[in-house]
Amino acid sequence: MTTAARQRFEAALESLVDEIREDDHILAAILCGSLAHDEVWDKSDIDLVLVCTDDRKTKTHDVALVADDINIHTTVQPRAEFRRRLEASVRNMFGHSLFAKARLLYSRDPSIDAIFAELGKVGARDSQVQAMHAAQHALASLYKARKWYEIKDDDAYTALWILNTARALADVEVGLHGEIVDREALIDALRLNPDLFKLIYADLLEHEVTRKSLTEALEAIDAYLEPRAEELFALVLEYLDEAGGDPRAARDIAHYFRRHYDMEHIIIACEWLSDIGVIEKASTPVKLTTRSQIDVEELAFFRVKW
Repeated sequence: MTTAARQRFEAALESLVDEIREDDHILAAILCGSLAHDEVWDKSDIDLVLVCTDDRKTKTHDVALVADDINIHTTVQPRAEFRRRLEASVRNMFGHSLFAKARLLYSRDPSIDAIFAELGKVGARDSQVQAMHAAQHALASLYKARKWYEIKDDDAYTALWILNTARALADVEVGLHGEIVDREALIDALRLNPDLFKLIYADLLEHEVTRKSLTEALEAIDAYLEPRAEELFALVLEYLDEAGGDPRAARDIAHYFRRHYDMEHIIIACEWLSDIGVIEKASTPVKLTTRSQIDVEELAFFRVKW
């Protein structure tokens, strides 16, 4: 984008923020999105978050503002809710990275300044959770890719699902390098690990898709994931280890990871860990209703530590 065009966006933002500063109920203005950290173009808009004073009648809401014919998508959020939102979000996942690359335009509240000072820091536990989420999405797409490759013999759809897998693996790669994961993760991952992401991303878009290129891409994904299995799913292994070698029912595993990590479909990861020999598959008896008189077998998993 030309310097003149960027100046237009910045001038429109500055004009609006000058008006907002006159409102004593707005404690902070935060610029998110492309204008904060990336390039913008004529079809871009501006993403703004305004933190307001706590008021029982004011809930989080969106409003579409305009300045110099530029759309400014604005979220107004009470201070307490804003704090809860950031404190509850797992660092280096979308809710966190949205603000980690944001620009604090002004603040009247030292507590908001303190929150922003910490946003660039990602702890080891947060990295574990982020990597687990991303790897889980990668596995779900990888299974789809293999189905279209092995069963349906459709190269185009196989390539599509490999690209979906690559998108999730990019989040893994960027997160493991300690960088902020955002929408441009594929570009960052190609820089960090060109050997892998050239095969599973760039080559599939830049060259003709062949059976050979798909085979190489799928093999590269397996070669990337399997040695990292215990690192990526350390939290799963910890949970199974706490059972002392006894099987944990799939329902209990799913409930635990949904409750503690806001994670759905963790059983896909358990199936994969079982397939590669990291954990074992079993079954446990379960009654289908509280009045059922017979037991049926429910999928379960356990880990034996030698």
